Formats: sequence, structure tokens, C-alpha cells
Amino acid sequence: MPETATNNSKATDDAAVAEKTRVPAWEAKYKLSDNPEELTHLVCCRDLDWRKALCGYVEEEPNLKTELENICTMCVETVEQMGAPMGSRQCPIDNQECPPEEEIQRMIAERVSRT
Repeated sequence: MPETATNNSKATDDAAVAEKTRVPAWEAKYKLSDNPEELTHLVCCRDLDWRKALCGYVEEEPNLKTELENICTMCVETVEQMGAPMGSRQCPIDNQECPPEEEIQRMIAERVSRT
């Protein structure tokens, strides 16, 4: 059985530092992009702050996109390597069914800046 992060004091310390510096998800405000040609990275909807893409790329000032044309190839490859076919409703992280589209749209609406 692999060692868990709770048994690793360095991982616990690193997580505590990250938790103190990042904005809580309920306070984070994102811009909604209306440019479907902009490169899009994939994130897990269950991720708290939607900044780290599945390929590992971290976006400091993320835009949320609802119309996608250009998806990061490394994100797509990562999803496929994790065993979740693109376009399926299966989460590649935990292999559970993703929330319904209405729930995802509600989450996006809550996180988009009103300014």
C-alpha cells in the first residue's frame, strides 16, 4: 500500500502553505471567456480552485470557457491515459460520474466575476 500524504510531513507542510496562500473557491472570481478559439485546459470540476489543469499547467488568472474549440493536447492525452474517454461523463480523477451539466453551469455562474 502506498504511503499517504498524511504520513509525509513535508507534503502536509506544503499543503498547509498552499492552503494559506490560495483564495478559497467560494471567494474566487473568474473571467468568462467568449473566445472559443482560445487554448483551453481541462480541470476537474471537483477541484476546489480550478487553477491546475489535468496536464499539470497552473493558470494564475484563469478564464472559464463554455465554448471550446482548441483543447490542450496534453490534457486530452492525460484524460485518455487515466482511462476516461473524452466526451464521457466519467471523471478521470476518481472514475465517478461527473455532475449533471446543469450543476456544472451553476458552479461556473457562482465563480464568474460580476464586474
